Amino acid sequence: MFGWFSKSRKVECPVPEDARVWLEETFQWLLSEFDKEMIMHRKVLRPIPADFPITFTQTEKDAHALLKIVAAQMAVNPDQIELFFYDQQLKEYGGSGLRLFSQQSPGEKYASGKYYGKNEYSQYQIAIELSELKDAGGLVATLAHEIAHIKLLGEERMKFNDEHLTELIPVIYGLGIFNANTAFRFYATHDSWGYKRQGYLSQQMWGYALALFAHIRKERDPEWVKYLTTNVRADFKKGFKFLEGNSGLRIVR
Repeated sequence: MFGWFSKSRKVECPVPEDARVWLEETFQWLLSEFDKEMIMHRKVLRPIPADFPITFTQTEKDAHALLKIVAAQMAVNPDQIELFFYDQQLKEYGGSGLRLFSQQSPGEKYASGKYYGKNEYSQYQIAIELSELKDAGGLVATLAHEIAHIKLLGEERMKFNDEHLTELIPVIYGLGIFNANTAFRFYATHDSWGYKRQGYLSQQMWGYALALFAHIRKERDPEWVKYLTTNVRADFKKGFKFLEGNSGLRIVR
């Protein structure tokens, strides 16, 4: 009489159908446009001293040190990059004695980083917003995103900018942990709280993108997953189960 409890439940994809199709088709394009062997075997960098052997003190010097690591990971000569900084303050909302701060809310023009193309010395120019220096993980994510523009626009793989596609380049170069973890973050102090939204993909899309990355590389239980935030890790696991249990998807290994 309770036989229905024995039926296996279909694992659902963590993203809507249109997002699933876009992500799978985009990964197919990445596999054809970039070196597949590189994607299959690129080391995944984690937020640990072994992968980032610097003492981070929130300075511009630290940003240059991180740039060297991130650029090398993404197969770009750091000497070909000019890095500079700009200041764009948080927006403050008051009320009831509590301060709320936000960044990159819908309709706002906040940007954690910018890519400008080449300067007169044929160096790629990227700029980082000064507040990014407060968080090493967020800074790595921003650097990776701006260098991703170099991989697509600077190396002439694309003629026009596509921010959503640009987000996935750090994934195939083993830096996806940082961009996924900084997609949406809460923070709080004794008299304020707020959030920071960074990037163009949702938390669920990041989880599925990383699941696709692991699926392509035939990593059933990758060690690097433990460095994802709780919510992204949950979406990763859900996405990976979906990929393992479904045939006929657009992505191939």
